[in-house]
Amino acid sequence: MPELHREDLAGARYASGVGCNAVVTLLALWPLYHRGLVRESVVEVKVGSSEGGNKPNPASHHPERAGVVRSYMPKGHRHLAELIQELGLDRQRPGLHYSITSVGIVRGALATCHCLLDDDLDEREVWNLYRQDYADEPFIRLVRSKRGIHRYPEPKMLTASNHCDIGFAADPGQGRLVVIAAIDNLMKGAAGSAVQAMNVMLGFPETLGLEFPGLHPV
Repeated sequence: MPELHREDLAGARYASGVGCNAVVTLLALWPLYHRGLVRESVVEVKVGSSEGGNKPNPASHHPERAGVVRSYMPKGHRHLAELIQELGLDRQRPGLHYSITSVGIVRGALATCHCLLDDDLDEREVWNLYRQDYADEPFIRLVRSKRGIHRYPEPKMLTASNHCDIGFAADPGQGRLVVIAAIDNLMKGAAGSAVQAMNVMLGFPETLGLEFPGLHPV
């Protein structure tokens, strides 16, 4: 491993630099957008109370928060700017409609992305696209099961994990592909991404310190 210097660590303090809602959405959409396959998309991200930061307020107080499904930011969320930048969208008319909903969980983010396409894609084509882009990414998993209760990505399965799970469902004849992605917002959306970026910056193995599989029994 390389020798650490104080100036290296000073730079690594800013290594995360991501919005948790933005990162779950970006990872869901990147394989489609960088190929120019999406005409327009509607994205809703459901989030837990830990996204509210470390300062308590009435909206994050758990007796008030428990059981809630609250439209938190139906438009104008600040993380949209990050998506416009990274996906190369038009700043005035990005064609990506972005809403955030607070739900009664503590940690986790689930992005449901309704992608409107010029041409239908079947699910085998979509699998191939995502495998091409993410085959060498250690923390991205493609998820799809036809049985059981965990048929699509679910934040509960990722608690304390640095993984992002991505799944999808094609809507034949409608020009629509629904992409679903889940993360633990405190790991892949924050601390885990910071450690991962630091590892890359300093020449460490990318997965160093991040291999914990999560708290949910599999």
